[in-house]
Amino acid sequence: MSALILYDNNDNIIELRLLTNAITEVVDTGATVSVTLTDASGVQVSGQSWPATMSHVGDSSTADGTYRATLDSDLVLSTKQGYKAIVNAVGSGGEVGQWVCSISVLERC
Repeated sequence: MSALILYDNNDNIIELRLLTNAITEVVDTGATVSVTLTDASGVQVSGQSWPATMSHVGDSSTADGTYRATLDSDLVLSTKQGYKAIVNAVGSGGEVGQWVCSISVLERC
């Protein structure tokens, strides 16, 4: 995952792509994946319940290990503050992974 841009007062999508078992190198379509948004102080962003579940996209025949969640337009965000998305994954074999990404907030004009 790379740095993210969210648009204030809009629904936004967050994705984790190509979730793969690091040992077997097999795409994992049965993992449990979630995301939490925090501000720069580590306080959870209000406007949505955390952690939010990220669902696997596609079926097993077309699976590429992509997990997705919709972030609500009700999130209380500011263009003047930095945020982080913390994605946690527990693979179908019990392996654990975490990604922490910086978020910038923009207003649409």
